[in-house]
Parts: sequence; structure tokens; C-alpha cells
Amino acid sequence: MSELRQDPITHDWVIINPGRASRPHDVAGASTASCPFCPGNEAMTPDSVDGITAPDGAWLVRAVPNRFPVLSEAENASLDEPHGGWSRRPGYGHHEVIIESRDHDAKFGLMPLEQMRCVLEMYARRARALAARDGRLRQIVLFRNHGTRAGTSLAHPHSQIVATPTVSPETRRRVMDEIAFFDENGCCGLCRELDLELASRERIVLETGAFVALAPYASGNPYQLRIVPRRHCASFLEVADQELDDLAGHLTRVLAALIRQLAEPHYNLIVSSAPLDLVHRSASHWFIEILPRLTTPAGFELGSRIVVNVQAPERAAAELRAQIAIPSA
Repeated sequence: MSELRQDPITHDWVIINPGRASRPHDVAGASTASCPFCPGNEAMTPDSVDGITAPDGAWLVRAVPNRFPVLSEAENASLDEPHGGWSRRPGYGHHEVIIESRDHDAKFGLMPLEQMRCVLEMYARRARALAARDGRLRQIVLFRNHGTRAGTSLAHPHSQIVATPTVSPETRRRVMDEIAFFDENGCCGLCRELDLELASRERIVLETGAFVALAPYASGNPYQLRIVPRRHCASFLEVADQELDDLAGHLTRVLAALIRQLAEPHYNLIVSSAPLDLVHRSASHWFIEILPRLTTPAGFELGSRIVVNVQAPERAAAELRAQIAIPSA
């Protein structure tokens, strides 16, 4: 059972969860017979909470509770009691897995467009369902890890969604910075950033009707990408169906370019959206962040909290534009 503990100085919340160490690992590519996410092995996972099916009734995408959740519905009321002067809470929340394909060897950036659209539909459905489920939940974290350096433990393509009862000081600071920018400039900071990037075009990777992919000016990772909705939209919960249609092709092209350029990179993909109780209609703007894991933070970065990026975002954007321009096989 997990618990939340708070640092008395920084007020950061940390999840203590020894049970996570027991989760299975098969990133080397276990057989489909032992993979809990493969068709025919549905009994190896908890029952689906949502799903998208083909006309013949076969599932295309499934959402299931995580068997080894970071946070769960199980509660320990005693954790709310004082504990020697320290602050702690029950590790309450929700943690689900979105199984993205029946194909054990499917590649997220190379799957058929229709399948990518199904995955994005499930992203939106599960985010909305969890946001509406419980007034105690304050943040929806939607992400996918690809490769061991990005933290994945199972090879079968999947994403995860976690609903938390707390908001980290780092997340809160970003929200406050967004609001401060709006108060000073009268506009959304990300909208202003997008305008500047479209004007210079140095770091633009891909433009489609509803989204722009760019390498951020102050990228913290080599080949870091940000996919930004053109329409000002405060929360991912408000994404429109037409935008998901566009995003399916946009994300496929961007990830395919990364795969060609970096030869199957390990990466984290994060849907960044304001916490449920901190959404500012004018200042907040959701986006997708893609963070290839090509380098490892060392002593300077960890000690100074200053990031060193070994790749200029302008060069990364140019290389990825060239990959996108290559005709599909």
C-alpha cells in the first residue's frame, strides 16, 4: 500500500510505494504467450474499464486498472494521523494502463492512422472519466514510456494515466508563471511562444491544420519536441474530435521522423495539462511533450538544477524536417 509523504522544507510530496518494485519486466521482448497485454491473455489483467472494439467485436484498445498502481483506491485512514511531526497522507488515487494495440510488436509512431486515432480517443475518454470521478483528485497525468531509459517495464505498446490528490510545487509554479505572464502581457504565454516560433520558423518541425510541432527555444533534451494546439485550449479535457483526427496524423509523422533520425529512441511522451483545480481559462494551454532519453543528467545538472543540452534545437528541428520530407515507403 502506498503513502504520500511531504518534505517539511520544500513541501514536495513523495510517493512511498514498495509494491511497485514487484511489477513484471519484459522489455527484452517476452513471448506473446506470457504478455498480459496480448489478445487471449485478458485474464492476466484486471477487467477493462473502457475499450474500443472492431466491427467483429475484437478489442482494438483497452483501458485496465494497473495491477501495480502508483496510487490506488485502497486507503489507510491511520496515515492521516500525526506521525512524529511529519506530514503524510494515504496514497489515494487511480492508475490505469491503456493497451494501445493487439499487436505485441507494434510501434507507436508506425501504427496505422486509424489505430493511432483510437488510442488518442481513449486518452481523452479516460482523462475525462477520471476527472469527473472524484472531487479529491486534483491532477490527471497522461504519459507513455518507450524503452528502458524512459522507464518502461513491458514491451507491449501501452500508455498510462494516473489521477493524483496532490499537485507538486513544480507544477504549481508553472501554473503561477503562466498566470503571471497573462497578467503582464494580456495573452497566453504558449500562444505567444507559438506566434514567435511561426514567425522565425527556425525550430518548426511540422504544421498541420490544428497543431504545430516545434523544438522549444530552450530545449532541455536533445530532440525535445512540443506539439501545441493552434486553438487556445486550456485543458486536454476540452480537446475536440476534429483535433484528435488531425493529431493522429500529426503525431504519427513526428514520431516516425524521430524513429528514422534516432533509430528507435527511448523517450517519454507526456500530455501536459493544468491541474483540475488550477485551470486558468486564458493563461493555461495544454500541449504534448516528447522527451528522447539520449543523455543522462550528471552531477552538475543534479547539483545546480541547470540543464545542459548537447544539441541545438534549431539543428534538431532541421534534421527532423528533413526526415518528415522523406516519402513514406
